[in-house]
Amino acid sequence: MGMGWAVLTILFLLIVVLISRINIRVTYYRTVKGDEFLITVSALYGLVKMKNELNLLELLINGTAGLNKIGETRPAAKGTIKELGYFKYAEKALNNYRKYSAKAKRYKNVVKYLKRKVCIKSLKWHTVLGTGDAAVTGIAIGFLWNIKTIVATLLGIGFKLKELPDLGISPCFAEPAFTTNFDCILSIRIGHAITAAMLYLLTVKKKDGDAVERASD
Repeated sequence: MGMGWAVLTILFLLIVVLISRINIRVTYYRTVKGDEFLITVSALYGLVKMKNELNLLELLINGTAGLNKIGETRPAAKGTIKELGYFKYAEKALNNYRKYSAKAKRYKNVVKYLKRKVCIKSLKWHTVLGTGDAAVTGIAIGFLWNIKTIVATLLGIGFKLKELPDLGISPCFAEPAFTTNFDCILSIRIGHAITAAMLYLLTVKKKDGDAVERASD
C-alpha cells in the first residue's frame, strides 16, 4: 500500500512538472545612459530562476554573449552605436544573422514545433523619439510605427499571443531624444521543451549520420 502511494505521488509530481511552464522574459532598455538587455528564465512556478545581463551590440556583432550560472549576473559591456561606429561592424552582424538563419533552416522541424508550443504572454514596447526638427520627427515616428507593427504582426503569426501587444510612441519636439523600453514574456510547458530538445538531438544525430555516410561514399 505504501509503495503504491509512493508511485502515485511520484507520478503526480512528474505530471505537475511536465505541465508547468518555463517563462522567458526578454527586456531591453535604451536610455541616455546606455543600453540594458536582460534575459530572465523562471520555471517550476518561480522556484528556479536564472537572470543574465547582456550587451545587445556584442550579441549581434560577435555572438559571444551567453547565459551565466543561476543567480549570477555579468555586467554588460558599455558602448553605444556611435562609439562603436555606425557601419564598422554591420557586415559582421549581417554574417551572424545569416549564420543563425542557416541554423534555423537546418532545424526547421524543431523551430516549427516550438512555434506551435511557445506563447507570448505579454508584449510591451514603448519609445520616446525626437530629432530636433518637428517635420523630421513626424516622419521618423511614422516609420517607427511601421516597424513596430510589422514586428508585432510577425510575432503574432509565429507564436500564440495571449493578449494584444501594447505599443506606444511619444514624440519629443523640443530636442533630439531616443529612449525605448521593450518587454516580452515567452512561455512554454516543460514537457513541450523536453520534446523540442529530443527533436533537436534526433536532428543532430540524423545530420551526423548523413555526414558519415557521405564521407564513406
